[in-house]
Amino acid sequence: MACRTINTMKYMIFLFVVSLGTSSCYFDNYEDLYGNVNACDTSAVTFSQDIKMLIGQNCEGCHNGASASGGLNLAGHQNISNSALSGAIMDRVTRTAGDPLLMPPGQVLSECDQSKLRSWINEGAPNN
Repeated sequence: MACRTINTMKYMIFLFVVSLGTSSCYFDNYEDLYGNVNACDTSAVTFSQDIKMLIGQNCEGCHNGASASGGLNLAGHQNISNSALSGAIMDRVTRTAGDPLLMPPGQVLSECDQSKLRSWINEGAPNN
């Protein structure tokens, strides 16, 4: 009787292990299920929702007020818009890593952030 119980236990463990193995064979492509969640949407870039925050987080710390670094004040829409339309902002943020004129210093803005800036500038840098 003890032998029968041991065989039954082995059989139950075997079934448990097999059921675990077969239940994890399901696969779906994440992008097929949820779309590309990392996609960069540049179809509706606005100053208030996108550009103001991007400049605030990456540029305005050094480029604001009377003592703005390099004499470039990026506080407020008018200052940002003027610099953007003159080409100054894109010139600095699209430089390669290691270039001393790259802004922000020592880092490259993401492709998405660069695309958002470019899209906003191509629309005339509106205060929207």
